[in-house]
Amino acid sequence: MKFLFVTISIFFFSSSFSQYYYNDIIANNQSNRQYQLLKSNKIKKITVNSFDADNQPLQGLSLTQEFAPDYSELSTLDSSSTLNTFYENNKVKRTSTIVKDIETITDYSYDDKGRLHSISSTSTDTALKSDAAEKHIWEYNSSDHPDYMLKIKNNTDTTRIELICDPQGNVIEEHWKKNNLSLETYYYYYNDKNLLTDIVRFNKRAQKLLPDFLFEYDTNNRVSQMIQVPAGNSNYLVWHYSYNENGLKQQEICDDKQKQVVGKVVYSYLQN
Repeated sequence: MKFLFVTISIFFFSSSFSQYYYNDIIANNQSNRQYQLLKSNKIKKITVNSFDADNQPLQGLSLTQEFAPDYSELSTLDSSSTLNTFYENNKVKRTSTIVKDIETITDYSYDDKGRLHSISSTSTDTALKSDAAEKHIWEYNSSDHPDYMLKIKNNTDTTRIELICDPQGNVIEEHWKKNNLSLETYYYYYNDKNLLTDIVRFNKRAQKLLPDFLFEYDTNNRVSQMIQVPAGNSNYLVWHYSYNENGLKQQEICDDKQKQVVGKVVYSYLQN
């Protein structure tokens, strides 16, 4: 029940079956805003504890995060992995993750307007003595909206991710193409405040568009609920989020389709 790690405000390379605009652009922006919020609140240390449906602590599923004195680095430790995140100009610059025998280093670069330009990730398996690399290169149109992204695996395998925006600049369609073939299409929907509400794609089994994620927001435009629908599965998880008076995430409660509590995550903060 490792749902805890959905909560971490550090974003890794997404899998082959996920929305690149959401995982690269939106998640990166959220991560950088979260970092700035923690820094402005002078948070030195974060403790994240997880609990089961009976409100009992889940052993091995808690972690701590601690900033360097100058906030240039955040160290995240749990029972099986180590993650170091490095910041520059209030943005994530690099992450270094070690899980068992696999080390992953991910570098982020930004253009002169502060927009994400590239994410480069290299994983090394010291046990198998093998490497894997992936790079995402983002390009923007004359209106400064995301235009397309090139996903390059091991310097040879390239997939083009093309984006369509609405007049407000919101990405509404994401098309994956390779060798002139269409691989996948995602659709993004927004509320009247231009906040993302739905990420949808065509389900071949159901022969219709179905959501992968649904979002709701509180009066401060913070995510108050997220519904996650696993691919090819009729079950789903509902995450409820609450925040403290400083806008920092305080608690997450996860329910299943039957509205039964699956587990809970609680955050505590230590200031300088």
